[in-house]
Amino acid sequence: MPSLEWSIDASTSRPLRIVAHLSPAALGGALLLVLGAGLVFVVTNPTVLFSGPGLVLLLLLVIGGPSSLAYLWPMLTDPEQRPSTAEFAGAEGFPFSVRSVSIAAASGAVVILGLVVVGVPFEVVYWLVVVCVFSPILVAMATTRGELDGEGLAINRTEVPLARLRRVRSARLGDHTVVWLSYVERTGLFVPRLFVVPRSKREAVLDRLDAGVDADPAIEPPDRAVQTVLLIGGALFLGVAALASVSIDEPAIRPYAAVVLGGIGAALGLAGWRGI
Repeated sequence: MPSLEWSIDASTSRPLRIVAHLSPAALGGALLLVLGAGLVFVVTNPTVLFSGPGLVLLLLLVIGGPSSLAYLWPMLTDPEQRPSTAEFAGAEGFPFSVRSVSIAAASGAVVILGLVVVGVPFEVVYWLVVVCVFSPILVAMATTRGELDGEGLAINRTEVPLARLRRVRSARLGDHTVVWLSYVERTGLFVPRLFVVPRSKREAVLDRLDAGVDADPAIEPPDRAVQTVLLIGGALFLGVAALASVSIDEPAIRPYAAVVLGGIGAALGLAGWRGI
């Protein structure tokens, strides 16, 4: 069988590139609005620069730490240390550039300001920004670097255990196909389960996966002691998550604590229930 390789990431896929820029749009847009509001306040109230807090802020900007002028001056004056746009562009496959991030931040500021102007509640705008900040997770889930050769199939440098496949599902999305793999019990947690294939490679990849489904691997019994430890640990995390959801008063922290702790507990419980 001839060797096949493909790569789908934010540098080759326009939809993924747009999703990847949601994070700098949210963070950069919010930062631009804060800086703009601060600048307008200073221009309309110039006496604030000579007040106590204003003088402290100016002192911090000059000599106050890693973002101060005194700290950055050697790098700014030395061409060898000064950052360049080429360095910012990163290695091959890097989806960001100075221009794209600037456009994303400016667009984010316009969208956030527009939502505030039309009267969208602050909580809605806040959660929209939070969701956009975590957009790189979606990009990472869809990023696929695949290799199919005579020895097997590898997704993102991880070999797919073809003989342990139980079911293969696929759905076409335009010129790409999303593939979802299910394995027999005790295959492990860190195996490829979801990836994307371009239309030109679809038939070859699915044929190889279907051949793996027909195999009949031996299934080892789970370790009961490990299952018990995982189930107990998951239950403890879920209990702490429930406690955090009712005991933390700060509304900006309570959902994060509950979701993170609850997610860990659910993952441990699922691993203990299925056996790893």
